[in-house]
Amino acid sequence: MYKCLLLFLCITSVSVNAESVDPTKPLNFNLGSVASVVNKNALVLQTIVENDGQKSVVINGQLLSLGDQIRQYTLSEITKHDVLLSSPEKNIKLSMFSSVVAKSK
Repeated sequence: MYKCLLLFLCITSVSVNAESVDPTKPLNFNLGSVASVVNKNALVLQTIVENDGQKSVVINGQLLSLGDQIRQYTLSEITKHDVLLSSPEKNIKLSMFSSVVAKSK
């Protein structure tokens, strides 16, 4: 009787542990590193629109044109794939596309 009970407990503990493991999670995945990359105060370029020669952008859900301000920055340049935000302290270039390039075989 005790052997059956012990066997039952071993089987159920393995199945409970197996359910908590995500098989799609990459090896050596550290949630803390992802949380540090995502900054809630970051400026995110969402889209660039051109209509009759007038360019507009959406940054953090806000529609902006050249000369408009977002936080302490002024939108000073709009290109096909990125924008330049200027302030007296520094300039920030926001891009529509990630600068990370994955190599394939």
